[in-house]
Amino acid sequence: MSTILTYHYVGDAPADAGSHKSLFVPKHEFESQLRAIKKMGLETVSPEEFHAGLLAKDLKRKVWLTFDDGRLDNYELAFPLLKEAGLKATFFIIADHSLGCEPGYITVPMMKEMLAAGMSIGSHTLTHPHLARIPAEQLAREVAASKQQLEDALGVAVTSFCYPYGNFNAAVQEEVRAAGYLLATATIRDNRNCDADRWQLRRAMVTPGKSRSRFRYMFSSLYHWLHEWKNRKRWKPREEA
Repeated sequence: MSTILTYHYVGDAPADAGSHKSLFVPKHEFESQLRAIKKMGLETVSPEEFHAGLLAKDLKRKVWLTFDDGRLDNYELAFPLLKEAGLKATFFIIADHSLGCEPGYITVPMMKEMLAAGMSIGSHTLTHPHLARIPAEQLAREVAASKQQLEDALGVAVTSFCYPYGNFNAAVQEEVRAAGYLLATATIRDNRNCDADRWQLRRAMVTPGKSRSRFRYMFSSLYHWLHEWKNRKRWKPREEA
């Protein structure tokens, strides 16, 4: 397996969460999942380590934890638990929100603290648009400027990218490649990736209410075979991507 887990928010869903309620993983469930990862003997990796593993075809017993959107709960709840467990994760940041100090989002000082503790920062664009639906000039800016601005603010290379809403096409992928990212994550559900997938990496979405056995299932061959079958209807075959 080459499992990438997708999280959004850690904590209880607010009353007005609506359809986003399924994106909130309660704190006690997240703690249990971190314990499960350690009990399974899995090593959490950075984007660069995941990329190296793809190239070497060596990602056995490794997992890449990713968080989309860069909301404040990622810093206040998820980060301390990750640090306490000795595990690491990547946080995909909406640059305009965080660099512009918009309330409710991780700030630059917070990101620097997280980086110092072994976490990674990736780009989730400037403003979180549907990338396949915007003009080419805006697309180039969302992809490249978000990388540059985060790098300037943090003083580190930003090597990974996450497609907002999982929305991408061939032109979007080409912009991501041209901007210099090593990897890009999508919302295609699966737990197996290869080097040919690195601009549309498959991930396993963590939602609330998962039992311990259901969480472990996300790392199994059965999860891969089921979602590979489901993906035939929604996504192009790997060789055509």
